[in-house]
Amino acid sequence: MDNQVYNWFVKKGNIIIQKNEDCVSLQLDYENGDCCLLTNADTDKIIEILINISKQIWESPSYKKIPYTKPHYKVSENEYYWEIKNSKFILQYNEMEEGIELKCIGTHKLNIELNYVVEIIQIMEHLSK
Repeated sequence: MDNQVYNWFVKKGNIIIQKNEDCVSLQLDYENGDCCLLTNADTDKIIEILINISKQIWESPSYKKIPYTKPHYKVSENEYYWEIKNSKFILQYNEMEEGIELKCIGTHKLNIELNYVVEIIQIMEHLSK
């Protein structure tokens, strides 16, 4: 199960998620759009996948736990975003489409450390309510 690749076709786009050593690898494919758009069901499934992979990493004896000292995300108007390596990962709620948009400025494939993943999960849960 360690090398399992999840390829989820969402309302708009495609999201590929897998474990990559001590990180969660997240790849966005917008498929001719400017973002991936998730329905509530998509959001629930993506959260479930992120939790399962994070749990595998957390429970690994080789994982070195990094203390959570401060939030990694920033807020600008209605966007929540993280600066990861040389990229900017953005979450926002699209009221017209009634779904969560995921965007990445920079590389569309990110290796995300667990403290960031926990924040992403929490904000996705908040936005889907």
